[in-house]
Amino acid sequence: MTAKPENNNLRAAVFAGTYEGRIIASHVLESGMENSVDFFVATGYGQEILQNMGDLGVIEGRLERPGMEKIFAEKCYSLVIDATHPYADQVSENIRSAAENTGTEYLRLLRKDVLPSEYEGLEDRVIFADSVEDAVRILNNIPGRVLLTTGSKDLARFSAVPGFRERFTARVLPSPESVRLCSEAGLKQPNIICMQGPFSLEMNLATLRQFGCETLVTKSTGRAGGFGDKLDCAREGFRVLVIRRPEEEEGSCLEDVLDRLDQVLRGGNV
Repeated sequence: MTAKPENNNLRAAVFAGTYEGRIIASHVLESGMENSVDFFVATGYGQEILQNMGDLGVIEGRLERPGMEKIFAEKCYSLVIDATHPYADQVSENIRSAAENTGTEYLRLLRKDVLPSEYEGLEDRVIFADSVEDAVRILNNIPGRVLLTTGSKDLARFSAVPGFRERFTARVLPSPESVRLCSEAGLKQPNIICMQGPFSLEMNLATLRQFGCETLVTKSTGRAGGFGDKLDCAREGFRVLVIRRPEEEEGSCLEDVLDRLDQVLRGGNV
C-alpha cells in the first residue's frame, strides 16, 4: 500500500455520483488517504454505494452555492474535485463559484466522449437533439416504443409526448427517489427498470427487445457512462436519439485528477 499523506492537515473534497467518482474513491482507499478526503453525493443511494466501498467520509444531500461555501470554509479544503455528471452544468457552476469565493482550488473532471469517427455509417439510425425539450419535439414525430436511459429527473418533461404512459419504458437507478419520479411522471410499474449501470451492448439489446422498443434515448455521457454501447445499438437496427452535452467545458482527464489529488494531499504545490 502507498504511504499515507505526510501532512494530515491537508484536505480535499470530491463531488462524486458518477463512475469516475467511484474510481477516485477506490484510489483514495488504496492510497490510505480516506481520512483526508470528503465525498459529496446528492442522494442516499450514492452515499450507500461509496460507504459500501470502505471507510470513507461521505456527505449526503443537495447543496446550493451558499451551503457549499460554508462547508468549504469550515473544512479548509485545499482542493475541490468536481466529478459530477457531464450534464449537471448548474451543479458544476455552483461548485466552481463556491470554490472561487472561498479561495479553494477547483478541478473539473472531464469524461472522455466518443470520437466523431464512431458515428460513421450510422447517419440513418442516430438522431441528435440539443436539449430534452428538443428530444421531446423529435419524439412527437417518431412512432413505436421508446427506452429512456436519461435518468429519472427528466421524466416529467418526456411525459408530454403523446402515448407516454403506454409507449415508454425507463431504465433508472435503483433508488426510492427514482421510482417515485417515474410514478409521478405517469409510468406504469411494468415499464420501470431499476438497475445500476453502465450496461453492455448485449444488455441494451436484450432490454430493447424484451420491451419491444424501437428507439433508445440517451445522453452523450462518454465511454465511462456506457454511451458507446448504447450507440452501437444503432448498428443492430435500432434508432438512437442522442441529447448533446451542454457547451464544452474545460477540465482534466481522470489520470491527471488523481495525480493532482496525490500531489495536493502530500503537500506538494498547494
